[in-house]
Amino acid sequence: MMKKLFLSLVCMTITLYAFSQSYNQEKVALTNFLVRMYKAEPFEGVKVVSDYENNYLLSVVLVADNGQSETARNRIAQVKSQRQTSQYLGGLITSQSETIIRTTEKVKEEKTIEEITDIIKENSIGFTKAMEVLTVIDASNHQKCYMFYRKVEEMKE
Repeated sequence: MMKKLFLSLVCMTITLYAFSQSYNQEKVALTNFLVRMYKAEPFEGVKVVSDYENNYLLSVVLVADNGQSETARNRIAQVKSQRQTSQYLGGLITSQSETIIRTTEKVKEEKTIEEITDIIKENSIGFTKAMEVLTVIDASNHQKCYMFYRKVEEMKE
């Protein structure tokens, strides 16, 4: 009786472990493919990408890496991605973007310090569910490349 129980428990553990590894391997393979595709020919915008079994909606945005906090860059990337995806799916959007650069000089260290403020105002008709961040890579010219994705079947709700 104990052997059967132990054997059943081992089989269930191995099965759960195998399924959990499958998802991560698919995501890692998709990430590697899209990063190679981006590095071969950089782009920004929305694309539908297919692998062997699934179609994905991919949104690629570039955000300047100019000393902002990671939280601020993530939020800017999320807003840009939602705007691009809404436009791609046919939603009407009006947006305004404003960058304010303040240059000040510290007397103590005699260094010029730039303070950059991004103000994003957005009005939209339509709704895009939040897309998952697939990866963030370094792009050229001190920019970060954010890749957001979602399965196309999940978007049809």
